[in-house]
Amino acid sequence: MKRIKRYLCFCMLFVFLASMLGGCGDNSTDNKLTELNIGIGSSPVTIDPQLISDTGSAQVAVFFTSTLYAYNERRELVPELAESCDVSDDGLTVTYHLKKGLRWSNGDPLTSDDFAFAFKRLIDPATKSNSVYLITDCCRILNAYEINTGEMSVSELGVYAPDDLTFVVKLELPCPYLNSLFTMTNFSPCPREFCNSCGSSYATSPDTVLSCGPYILDRYEPLATQIHLVRNPDYFNADQIELPGVTLQVAADPQQAMMCYSSDQLDIISVSGELAELAQGDDHMSEFSVAAVLTLEINHLSNTALKNRNIRLAIAKSIDRESITRNVSRFGYYPMTRVIPPDYYTETDGTDFARDQTLYDEYMQYEPEKAAEYWAKGLNELGVSSIHLDYVVNNAQTKYAEAIKAQLETNLNGLELEIIPLPAKEWISRLSGRDYDLIQSSWVADYADPTALFQGSLGDGSTNHYFDRDFLDMYDKSFLTYGEERNLLLHKMEDKLMTDVAMIPLFGAEYNYLIADGVTGFQVNPTGTEPVITGLRKELK
Repeated sequence: MKRIKRYLCFCMLFVFLASMLGGCGDNSTDNKLTELNIGIGSSPVTIDPQLISDTGSAQVAVFFTSTLYAYNERRELVPELAESCDVSDDGLTVTYHLKKGLRWSNGDPLTSDDFAFAFKRLIDPATKSNSVYLITDCCRILNAYEINTGEMSVSELGVYAPDDLTFVVKLELPCPYLNSLFTMTNFSPCPREFCNSCGSSYATSPDTVLSCGPYILDRYEPLATQIHLVRNPDYFNADQIELPGVTLQVAADPQQAMMCYSSDQLDIISVSGELAELAQGDDHMSEFSVAAVLTLEINHLSNTALKNRNIRLAIAKSIDRESITRNVSRFGYYPMTRVIPPDYYTETDGTDFARDQTLYDEYMQYEPEKAAEYWAKGLNELGVSSIHLDYVVNNAQTKYAEAIKAQLETNLNGLELEIIPLPAKEWISRLSGRDYDLIQSSWVADYADPTALFQGSLGDGSTNHYFDRDFLDMYDKSFLTYGEERNLLLHKMEDKLMTDVAMIPLFGAEYNYLIADGVTGFQVNPTGTEPVITGLRKELK
């Protein structure tokens, strides 16, 4: 039998879900036997690459987009649409040379102007992208900040297309991880003429989006439960793409996903909690590290009480992370009391940057008696006896919020938390608009550097209104220092965030996948957020 029997027995208890939650797809016809069927946790918020700000949307877009650089199946950073790049001596000018003969899925040539247009579209205030921080903070493209604040026009962004095969990026500060950053789907090219012809409907349906990636989107509707893609014959590396098609099936309920996997209707699913525990020991399960941290973000301006460090310390030290991972998440998460997860970033001497995960226990470790002392001191400083806070959470993470609420209200006398569960799109809007007191957030690194997990606290570009000049100065300096000096600076930045209780880290994540017989080459990128498309295969049974 393909799966061990306990899966099927377990899933049979949930057969009724099929009628409630929709089908898992049909794999019955001969011409679909070699297609790959992947379960995903939620429908994409958008398929517009420049608008993507959530991993769910990126996991779909990665199939039909390509970028200047990408990760291969060995997690190596390699040129993708670029042939090569040159960096000036001062590190401020990066010139990309594109491969010859690149085409969009409608046959139109793909040129450097498509990259220039995409980058300008990303920063354009009219686009309303939540990902502009990628070129105002993660890297500093010339004039990006001034354009985003309306001080300069979009045409002045430091990107140029001197000819069809040359794309130039001008930076305000050197960026040692630029090519890694540019693997993100937000930096995929955009066909200027086609995009303009679609107007506001661009990238809202298969007919209004072109592919430059391995597959073509041929079935998609907003909030659809099934997304289908077919191989793109115009992809520059088409002869290395062996799958004729891919179906992405939304299976938001874990039991539904397991039922579909056990009945051979899904080939790859992510598992956590009780289902991952059931799958332990099965040689079909693979574990992938992921640079993801679940945090409790604190709005440093919205509520007077949260400006008080003693109140923030009391909240941080009232959360029993061990208990929640043991009894609520149960598998796939581990307690974290610092910003940077282990095994994510290696220092110049080969040392794990975050090897000591107890480093900030003074501020973050669960100590209810100490928390009560901080709480009483904070209430006295504020001259109040009680505090009410709104606690915004993504619907998918409500169970964690309920556990945290119970602990905080038990340990901190006079605290009232009101949980506000929201769909993903509204939750993202609240986070980016800083419309919350507390919000449960998932920070996933965009690139392989600690600064990727510091983005939420960068002053005007932050999501939590935390503003500290010393921290911002250190962040700017991190672009100009190298080697051991830079490692020490990065540690000082994390020290600052934890000492100030700028945010409260909760859990780190691990991704576990069940992968069916006949499927080979499944890999995720170094941050663990997106699948690597090249190398994926599914053999006929």
